[in-house]
Amino acid sequence: MDPMQTEYIGASTSLGAILGLLIIITFGGTKCSRKTLLLTDSIVYVLGFVLVGVATDYTVCIAGRTILGIAHGVSTMIVPVYIGEISPKEYRGLFIAFNTAALNLGLPLGFGLAMALEPHVVDIGRWVFISNGAISLVLVSLVALFVPNSPRDLVYHGRLEKAQEVIKKLNYPDIISQDEMVEEINALIKAFDENRESRFMDMFSAGNLKALGIACVLQIAKQSSGFSALQYFSGYLFRLSGLLPESGVKQLPNLLLGLVQFIMAVGSLLTIDHLGRRRLLLISTIAMALGLIVLGGSFVALTGFEQINKSRCEGYSRCGSCVLDTKCGWANVAGQCMSRKLDNMADASVALSGTCHLQSTRDHVGSWMAVVSLIFSLGSFALGLGSIPWVIQAEMFSQALRSNAGSVAAIANWMFSYIWTVSFLQLAFVITLPAIFWLYAVLLVTILASVYWMIPETKGRALEEIAADISSTSD
Repeated sequence: MDPMQTEYIGASTSLGAILGLLIIITFGGTKCSRKTLLLTDSIVYVLGFVLVGVATDYTVCIAGRTILGIAHGVSTMIVPVYIGEISPKEYRGLFIAFNTAALNLGLPLGFGLAMALEPHVVDIGRWVFISNGAISLVLVSLVALFVPNSPRDLVYHGRLEKAQEVIKKLNYPDIISQDEMVEEINALIKAFDENRESRFMDMFSAGNLKALGIACVLQIAKQSSGFSALQYFSGYLFRLSGLLPESGVKQLPNLLLGLVQFIMAVGSLLTIDHLGRRRLLLISTIAMALGLIVLGGSFVALTGFEQINKSRCEGYSRCGSCVLDTKCGWANVAGQCMSRKLDNMADASVALSGTCHLQSTRDHVGSWMAVVSLIFSLGSFALGLGSIPWVIQAEMFSQALRSNAGSVAAIANWMFSYIWTVSFLQLAFVITLPAIFWLYAVLLVTILASVYWMIPETKGRALEEIAADISSTSD
């Protein structure tokens, strides 16, 4: 595949996610229960798994990843909302962040499975992939038998008796008196009645626009850190740095990065309700920006500031910039860049490589700086930027608007994920690799700084209290 096709395979999931969220907005996220949406979404996931598993060409693969994107887009909105609604306020951040940690655990497990299946991918790989999707659906269906619906969702739809049963379960082993339960439900009814007639366009009213702006800008800042591009092209960057053989285990960098992100995500869920959302977000942002700056510096040593647009491969002076151009390869013996077209080569016996061998001190230092800073950047992302935007957007809106507002913010997330994933290699070719990492750092800090002073500290507060306070300060 050429670089453009590679980018679109990565970006098709983001486009599917946007489509899925538009479907939720169109048909109304409050009309179905949270539990029903989660179960329906699981079925869509399996359809996507099956298509990707049986794909034998580019088009079918794109279609499968798009359907997976639809499912993933819906789940990124509904899961934080559901968890936030059933969690006690003292530990709400921990439980929502636990979802992110679980997703990050799936990364090393998935890449580990890919490594194990790599020698047999033609024979059994696709069937194992399909089986995993089917098994996942069965497990979700079994778990759903024991998972309650959101008590807030039940009260909103007038199912008060069922809401009482769920509240008792969620408070076990503590005993909640009937009077306390009635008081809690009446408080919810009062809060919901004030916003029950809210429509989609009410999100853009003075009382809700501030919260919507914060949620969207946080998601834009998260994606403008370049996380999606770094994640998707991490193996490519490892090979470019010379620390992964061209014919080596392709999933090893992804496995390593997945483990680091899982460990840092666990650190996030252990500290989010102690440090608070704002402080952890600030720490994560500063750390990732510093990592991106160092990552850019490391590629100055590896690729310099060469643009990947030369008409002749011999015009590239460094291996790093040479192998970025798909029509070129690096001749390690000759120490120069040469065309992959045999009829243009002076010596057809020269072996060309798509990776770089570390030769000079500059190459060694640059390569290790690149790997360490890439790991540090993605780990810093998982510490706060990866989860906190989802946590905060699930906490700021009233019950009537929570699903639709969360969908709009999630669309901002996936739209910018698409933009940065599909543009990564093209930008790298035009403004060079060092410059694109520095651009990510500047955008991350600048965008987040524009709203940081408005972000409310939501730890330990009831959802209805948070929504009322933001609405009152915006009027």
